[in-house]
Amino acid sequence: MDIELTGEVQRVDEDTVTVGGKDLGITVKRSAVKLVTSYVPPKRKAPLIDKTT
Repeated sequence: MDIELTGEVQRVDEDTVTVGGKDLGITVKRSAVKLVTSYVPPKRKAPLIDKTT
């Protein structure tokens, strides 16, 4: 039986992964987890360093 969990990965240990939200966390074996969407960091609108003038 397959169960789909939707949420953020809260913790990754040597052989377990905890997935969930603020109120609930489910810990499963790493072999049972399949990554559906990879993390993409937010794009910056302005550079961190000002351009030299």
